[in-house]
Amino acid sequence: MSTSNHHGARQPLTTAAGPADPKRRDVLRWSLGLSAGLILPPLAGCGSGSDVPEATADTLPEAARIYARNGLIDIDLMAAYGNRNVQFAAPSQNAYPGTSQSVNAYLRSYNGGLPAPTLCLNAGDTLRIRLQNRLPENDTKYSSLNFLNYQNSTNLHFHGLHVDPKEIRPGVYGDYMVDTPDAGVAPGADRQHEIALPADHPSGIYWYHPHLHGSTTTQVLNGMFGAILISTPRNDFDLAEDIRERVIFVHRLNLSDKGRSDTLYDYTGNSNSGFVLNGAYQPTIVMRPGEIQNWHFLNADVFYPFSPILDEHTLWHYARDGNAFPRQYRPINAESVTQTDSAHWPGSAMYPGNRNSVLVQASKTPGTYYLRCAKAPSGMDPEIVARVVVEGTPVDMDLPSPHRLPLYNNYQPITDAELAQHGGKTRAVILAVLNKNSPLLTQPVPEDEEWFIPATDNSSLANFVFATGNSGAKLAPFQSALATTQIVALNAVEEWTLYNLNGYPHPFHIHVNDCYVIKVNGQDIEPYWADTIPLAPNGSLDQPTSITFRSRFTDFTGSFVWHCHALDHEDMGMMELVEVVA
Repeated sequence: MSTSNHHGARQPLTTAAGPADPKRRDVLRWSLGLSAGLILPPLAGCGSGSDVPEATADTLPEAARIYARNGLIDIDLMAAYGNRNVQFAAPSQNAYPGTSQSVNAYLRSYNGGLPAPTLCLNAGDTLRIRLQNRLPENDTKYSSLNFLNYQNSTNLHFHGLHVDPKEIRPGVYGDYMVDTPDAGVAPGADRQHEIALPADHPSGIYWYHPHLHGSTTTQVLNGMFGAILISTPRNDFDLAEDIRERVIFVHRLNLSDKGRSDTLYDYTGNSNSGFVLNGAYQPTIVMRPGEIQNWHFLNADVFYPFSPILDEHTLWHYARDGNAFPRQYRPINAESVTQTDSAHWPGSAMYPGNRNSVLVQASKTPGTYYLRCAKAPSGMDPEIVARVVVEGTPVDMDLPSPHRLPLYNNYQPITDAELAQHGGKTRAVILAVLNKNSPLLTQPVPEDEEWFIPATDNSSLANFVFATGNSGAKLAPFQSALATTQIVALNAVEEWTLYNLNGYPHPFHIHVNDCYVIKVNGQDIEPYWADTIPLAPNGSLDQPTSITFRSRFTDFTGSFVWHCHALDHEDMGMMELVEVVA
């Protein structure tokens, strides 16, 4: 792995960082702009030192951070298999420690880490990544569906970023996501990405992960993901410099008894582990009495929701998917997670792809408290995911005023007048998992098209079709020639209503442009911005549920996708192309 010096030439990461760029210091105080070095190790745990000679060890792993220097990060990102010792754990509702066993797993990752490095940039910076695929050759005979036979081909998506989706010049790609399964980055090949962040790009937490149709589930489940933190000096949330920031990926493992998870068929949809945090099962987080920390939770799971609560504490939720709430905190505690109704769906629950940013202030009373995944709206059982140990010398810290929360011009509310002035187009889109014989599907399936796994393949996904389409039309999966492409005019403002025909709240994710969510089941709600929207649950063929959002399709032409971020649904076809044309 390497990065660049100020001339743009690649260097080993062991090269010492040069002096900080003084122009980059006055930025959002999320520990992003406090150093302009190339790469720094994770921060040391709080509460240690001579005043606490027997301090509890903080065991939450944290990824190394790579910082932009002179407006640039330029790195190699290598996808490869490697050995990893993991706690192969059964979820335990009320026990610490939960039932677990140590397994020597053999899994895919980026640069040998879980998570991969956190990339820290400012709005207006450039991110260059050379993706190197060093996974073994594909087994082209494991599935009877050809598009599932490229489990070791890959590509790279920058989740939540408002950036160019095209090949920006020959051989150099932006957030390019329109590969066919057999045309991604093959084993042994490389691809150069270059992402130019707009100068007005919002700050916040984003992430990167693979996105090749047919292979995304297994690669993300293995741990191929990392965070992106974007800062900006514009109208920022003024956090004190002593507020520690943590990036916390949460996901569940699905390993064989040999510690493997190699193909989509290995993933059953019934994960056989508890949630792990940055790859660690039930780690310990240490805080001092009264201390405030800034936690970014990212749900990198391929199916399950995550609803964090901390015993005897309130988490002060201030942003979702990198978008700050308008001048307010939303408290998360044991009471709030049980109060979600259709008018406030999804509350604080995080579905795959979602990110929640929270401030947490440790109790003044030393002790051990448990961080839990609360019972989610879609039925997940609660479980302990970490313990928080409050100890050491107390500190006097105050929560920042919610009036310091950022609100950016490009993410102002989308009014009825703005919608009308920019075309006023509305769309009705359906998401559904259907039996292969459903009358909503085109029948018979067109010759030579692959819509469903046959029962002879011995998969839990057999005989189901993961389909999308426009209201009033037959549904089809992404790999079909009948699949819908949504054609959108550049600078249009549109209103989409998404209909759910299933009990599961399919998390809808659209690339490049965020969504301003305004209705649930046709009823007005307090609007919010997000890039991943769990649909209202418990829909059916007779009574579909719905979510309505508005979006501005600005700045970039080209093709990208929207899809369900339950990644087995995406891999099986719950995805559509969006093409923005001038």
